[in-house]
Amino acid sequence: MRASVARIKNPVLEVLLFRVAGVEYGVELGQVVGLVRDLPNQRTAPVGGDPHLMLFEGCHVPVFPADDFMRDVGPCSVCPREAIIFDDGGGYYGMAVDGTGSVLEVTVGDDLYVFPPQDVSDETPCRPWGWLATGDKPVLLLDMSRVLVH
Repeated sequence: MRASVARIKNPVLEVLLFRVAGVEYGVELGQVVGLVRDLPNQRTAPVGGDPHLMLFEGCHVPVFPADDFMRDVGPCSVCPREAIIFDDGGGYYGMAVDGTGSVLEVTVGDDLYVFPPQDVSDETPCRPWGWLATGDKPVLLLDMSRVLVH
């Protein structure tokens, strides 16, 4: 798979940074509905199991381990402490992560590398679409827009 350098169509792309098992990831901020910090100490459901339900804005939201979305992308999380909340059009769902970071503004001139398009499988709907060079660690960029939970 060969990466290509892309010109940013929008002057600014905002990316929420997060970590799973020491790997840095990012997702476009526009795909994020909210964040929940300080998850209970209980581990989220095992991969492929029933999700842990939590209250977010008055709704019970299923929260899944990051491994459910990123089986083929990176290592598994041991004890997630935060959840990123998304909306798949049918309702909210969460992805449990080790921690979230800041929102990074990607502007023209930043080192953004876009992967060639891939087929989306039912097994792994969340695919990396590129990576961003930031300081000493690259950030793998994920597209959560094709994930359907409901």
